[in-house]
Amino acid sequence: MVNAFSFACSACGKCCNSPPAMTLAELFRHRDLFIGYIAIGRMPRKRTGERLRVGPYESVLDAADVAAFDTLADTLLYRVGDTFSITAQGYDYPSVARCPALEDDGRCAIHLHGKPLTCEVVPLDPLVPDTLQHLVLAARNQSAAYLGADCIHEGERDGAALLVRQGRVVDANAKDALERRRKALAKEREVWGQAVFEALRKELFDSPAALARIPAGGFRTISIVPALLTIVAASARCRQLCVDYIDSQIALIDRCIAHALLRRRLDDRPITHELRGFGDAYRRAKAVLAVPLAAATGSAAGSTPCAVEAYLSGAICL
Repeated sequence: MVNAFSFACSACGKCCNSPPAMTLAELFRHRDLFIGYIAIGRMPRKRTGERLRVGPYESVLDAADVAAFDTLADTLLYRVGDTFSITAQGYDYPSVARCPALEDDGRCAIHLHGKPLTCEVVPLDPLVPDTLQHLVLAARNQSAAYLGADCIHEGERDGAALLVRQGRVVDANAKDALERRRKALAKEREVWGQAVFEALRKELFDSPAALARIPAGGFRTISIVPALLTIVAASARCRQLCVDYIDSQIALIDRCIAHALLRRRLDDRPITHELRGFGDAYRRAKAVLAVPLAAATGSAAGSTPCAVEAYLSGAICL
């Protein structure tokens, strides 16, 4: 079977049915639009001989496939038995079923104003080796989010870009987006991810009972405050950036809850409860940050204060 897929985006918005994964810097840039949180995902380690099947497409993992997964895990993910992702994410009520950045006409309001990098990667997956991206596309093609979009096609199609062919990502723009997203995930791990992983190790990653509550392929959501408390130590400027972010997030959470109360949907209640928890965590963090910090020493990963400031603000540190 020819494992080739083409892609032609019509900007219909069908795949923009929830907030995207984002870097912390992207969340800071769009602090008045996206509520941020940390998603902890569980990803079972791949084994030689394991079969991955999507419809008529099947791959039996060989040593090279497993090594490719391990390389991505070593640079982008976190290992404790299974492999875990720790990523920043936008949050909203699932009942809304749309990204907060979508306009009424279904177009992206921030397409030319700092659209999250993960949106450029769509419909590929940066956590899957390039040799298996055809399975990602086959699965997307069958998912509800893409039904009727007519944007992913098996084989070559006039007017569509050929993305993958015979185990290779062949489109230059797609390859570039994958590389930049992977670099961004590595930077997230350096700036705050590894420190948060270590902070959560005892209560979560070293606790079989706690880990049992994260199913294979599933996620656990927590406040983004642990990431903020990691980076505030870098400098007084980072502290102020975090305080400004917290203020914007509290106001955004209050607005989102107010809109939900007007909708009067029972299925919104658990989300409202979680959002109130995020708001409480922000307020506690702000109280902590009201206490003067000791002299800056850089992030837990050793990044210089200037580098962390530049990362969060989108500036270039000379």
